[in-house]
Amino acid sequence: MMHGFLVILPVVLVMAVGWLLGRRRVVTPEAFAQVNRAIYWTAIPALILRMTSSADLAILADGNMIIAVYLSFILAPPVAWLAGKLAGQDRRRSAASTLMLIRSNTVFMGLPVITVAVGIPGIEVLSVYLAFTFIGYQIISISWAQLALSGGISWKTVKDTLRNLSRNPLVLSSLTGFALSVTGLNEFPGWLDEALKLLGNMASGMALLSLGASLRPESLTVMLPRAWRDIALKLFFLPALTWGLLLLFPVNPVVFRTVILIAAMPVAVDCFILSQVLGMDADHAAAAITASTLLCAFTVPVWITLLDMFLA
Repeated sequence: MMHGFLVILPVVLVMAVGWLLGRRRVVTPEAFAQVNRAIYWTAIPALILRMTSSADLAILADGNMIIAVYLSFILAPPVAWLAGKLAGQDRRRSAASTLMLIRSNTVFMGLPVITVAVGIPGIEVLSVYLAFTFIGYQIISISWAQLALSGGISWKTVKDTLRNLSRNPLVLSSLTGFALSVTGLNEFPGWLDEALKLLGNMASGMALLSLGASLRPESLTVMLPRAWRDIALKLFFLPALTWGLLLLFPVNPVVFRTVILIAAMPVAVDCFILSQVLGMDADHAAAAITASTLLCAFTVPVWITLLDMFLA
């Protein structure tokens, strides 16, 4: 357990620095919002493009990673929907719970954690993971949430989602890198490779600073009682389900460790915006995002320790 804590400690410390910068108003929330946009549109796409283009695609040879991950996307959301119905939640809150379960904070939290816990091989797996799952999990999570909200899927929303994804820098960089890798056109000129490397090196640290600045630890006592069920499903049930599926569809240890850690990440920040746009309970989503992000500092070391024991 101590090893798991020490692995994630650098991540927690950088987030704490971001929290202090925001608390002391050294950097304003508006400035961090601008930084987030810069990271999202430049640093992270550069990292994904560089890693995906040079990733070892042999990890996809048997397709087991994709099968296991997509099965988790299909099987997990109805569990959140059912849990909400059994608890007597209204449809808007149940829909938000259904939306959030498979939407992990892969970029702003997952990228730094995997960088520290798994290293470059893990980042390569993450890049391939994004290339093959980003579009699918967007459509699946929104479709399940719409079913929870109204009992039917709006094809207009699915169409709008696809249109937005066609302009998403993470999708574009993932697919471009994958195409370059498949075609063998992945040898960048030295000057371009260095530029992508410089941009990519900014991604993890700046993402953690921005995420840390957005946290309000003092609100945990209010948010935890409200969102505990969603937090338990996100931080414990989804990684456990994914673990079981990876046992049924075996993968190599680096892929196993990376995919479990992705599943163990807190609720994605964009769930708040999506909940607002789709008419779901956005306040409930905000509570789950904040509480799960704070608590993952304690739950992720547990998963790292379990992985160390299992993969030893």
